[in-house]
This record gives sequence, C-alpha cells and structure tokens, in this order.
Amino acid sequence: MNISSQFSMNEINHAQSALHHAVQFIAVAGKYLLEEQADDSHTNMEWAKDSECFFGGLINNRAKVGLHVPSFSLKVFGPKNFELATLQLIGKTKEEGLLWLKQALQLKQMNAENLEMKLHYDIPDHETDSGKPFPEIDTQLLQELGNHRSFADQICNAIAKKYEHASPVRTWPHHFDHGTYIPFKFDNDGNATQSFSVGYAIADSVIDEPYLYVTQWKKDGKVDYSSAPKLKFGEWLPEKLKGAALRLSEITRADGQQKIVDEFLERTSKWST
Repeated sequence: MNISSQFSMNEINHAQSALHHAVQFIAVAGKYLLEEQADDSHTNMEWAKDSECFFGGLINNRAKVGLHVPSFSLKVFGPKNFELATLQLIGKTKEEGLLWLKQALQLKQMNAENLEMKLHYDIPDHETDSGKPFPEIDTQLLQELGNHRSFADQICNAIAKKYEHASPVRTWPHHFDHGTYIPFKFDNDGNATQSFSVGYAIADSVIDEPYLYVTQWKKDGKVDYSSAPKLKFGEWLPEKLKGAALRLSEITRADGQQKIVDEFLERTSKWST
C-alpha cells in the first residue's frame, strides 16, 4: 500500500485535527461506559481496515461506538459490527454529536445520560471547541487518511507478531497515535524494565507532519544513543522524541515506499532490543 502525495501537509494536518476531535466521542463512551483500566485502554480504539473504521470497546456486550473515516461519520454498531445507527459529523457541532450518541446508545437500553465531552487529558484546540460545526473535508483526503491508518496498522502488527509481550495495536485518543508497546526485559516480579514502541503519529510539537516512530524506554538510566546505527532513512531524535522518526514527506517522495519503511523499522527496532 502506497501513501499519496497529492495533498499538502497543511491540508493533511487540518483534516487530522478534525479527526482527532471526532474520535473523542469514542473515548468518551469508553470513559463513562466501560470499566476503567489502569493503562487507560478503556478509552483507546482499534482500526478495522476492511470497514475503514475506528472502533471502541464493546459496551455491556451490546454495542460499540465507531468512526467511519471516509465519510466522517459517527456510528454505533452491535456486538458483531452490525451497523445500528450513523451520523455524518460534517456540519454538526460537538453538542449535536453528543446528543445523537446518547440517544443512539439509549436505544440499546444503555444509560448514557452521564456522557459529556470531558476527559482526563487535554488535546490541541479546535474550532469545534467553541461551538462551530465540524468542517467540510475533501473525501479523497479522508480516504487517504484512512489509508494512513491501514498502512500503520499493517506495519505495527507485523512487528508486534515478532514479540511475545507486544501490546495489541491500538489508537490512543490523547495523542491520536497508532502503535504497539513492546516490553522485552523484566525484573524478578515480571515488571518491565526496558521496552520500545512502534507507531504512527500525527503532527505535533516534535515534528510538524505525520511520521512513523520507534521510541525506547528504560526504567533505570537513559538510553545511550551514541551506539545507535546510522539511518539512511529517517532520523534519530534522542532529546525531543527519545527515539527515531521517519517523516511522511520522506515516505511519499520515494518510489519504493515499503522498502524505505521496512529499512527504517528494521534498523531502529532491531537496535532497540
């Protein structure tokens, strides 16, 4: 799967910001209707390539909340991903989206009255925070952002399968990144003492465009990047990222995109362990 270069980074970042705020409906449903987990995983979501949807966790074995990216639609599904209700978010405010979500879940005999757009973390501001509706977004751009997630999901799952203790590949609503956490050293009590993570991130304070990352963590001391291998593709950012990043623009400029990504991930993840 290749990533398109037909859209500017400004267009991509603007659309990603809207999606970031739209998936908070899924996080809200998880926060208020699912059992709280210590790692906050009750608010995260999986990416389903076939349906091009983000899915939250199953609520009371009855329903799950999702977001269909190509149509920018909030959806409620049954236990087997059968679509029960849908709302096209473009032109709708967050207040309208939340009211619709409450009503859709109540039709499945769930008490959703306490849902509110208040979470335990902050995300970058968006025009919808002040009551404006979700903006119109080019459908081809939305499709391309869905392709980004499928691409990221594919490469993250390929790496996760190589490691016994890798976490499920998920999107986290706080930073809207998609990845896996891989602990590989443990103390006598089974607690992780060293790990690395692989994923896809949207533009942030580190890099002003989407990027793939491989980051490292040690419980005691700092990771010594002086021995890190030189990278033909991507760059080490030990201070800003505590790892390495491969920018979207570097991927889209290349003819052999998969080869570049594979080499970046191979060199960085292999060194991490």
